[in-house]
Amino acid sequence: MRTEKVFASIFLVGLIFKLLHWPGAGVLIVISLSTLAFFYFPLAFYFFCDKQIKRQNLALSIISGFFLSIIPIGVMFKLQYWPGAQVQLLAGLFTAPIIFVVVYFLQKKSSEDLVLYYKNMFNRTLLLSILTMALYFTPTSTLIKIQHWDDAELARLKTQHFANPDNEEYAREYNKYIKRDTIEYNETE
Repeated sequence: MRTEKVFASIFLVGLIFKLLHWPGAGVLIVISLSTLAFFYFPLAFYFFCDKQIKRQNLALSIISGFFLSIIPIGVMFKLQYWPGAQVQLLAGLFTAPIIFVVVYFLQKKSSEDLVLYYKNMFNRTLLLSILTMALYFTPTSTLIKIQHWDDAELARLKTQHFANPDNEEYAREYNKYIKRDTIEYNETE
């Protein structure tokens, strides 16, 4: 659907902004993924069907939408380095294969009208599953190194800080480095 493509595009723009350290990256990622999750949960029946909402298994759409709405939230948490990302992604990893199996068996028994419906559901689940697996098995330290490809010291300090959130010394070093960068940036203007 067009709505999904718009928010997926906003998400990709947010990722590019994050890699280039442009302002607004976090806002774009949060808005796009939380909106997708919000739409998947109650409105999955709209995304899975073709042009006619009547051609679908409504109960399966709503249940699948609920489980698929967990994945964008997990992706958002992982990319923002928020706690709880692994749990969300793990929930997505467990539910996606269940959806695949159900869709596979129902597709074999379905009429010609529902072929596109099951294909849409299968494709979305596959895409979200691949993204979930990639992020679940990618350590946060690797994501930080990718984000801060141009500043190895910042990547090191940020990795230390996020790996040990209760360590005040790491937090102090990280914040000191961030403030130093901010002061240098303001002096060059």
